[in-house]
Amino acid sequence: MGTGDERELIFDPAFLTERQRAGRSCVVCHKSWPRPREDVGRLPDGARLYACRSCAAALPPAAPPPAGGWREAADTPPPDRRLAGEIPQQRCP
Repeated sequence: MGTGDERELIFDPAFLTERQRAGRSCVVCHKSWPRPREDVGRLPDGARLYACRSCAAALPPAAPPPAGGWREAADTPPPDRRLAGEIPQQRCP
């Protein structure tokens, strides 16, 4: 991808409608008129996404990339939290 600002929101397209993915409606509230103009992030393929001014203000700021970069973070599996005791184990009756 490009070498632009790495601190931007990246949205999962599975949770967006076709109009949202095409940039024709707000990624938050789905409003399409007036057409959203605030550039709030992108899809993994690089397509830009837009939101209404009020919805854009409510979105969280983008997190900085991990120390090793996004590729390294994606290749590292998450820790098994069940082993750390964070998720209670359920037993069958």
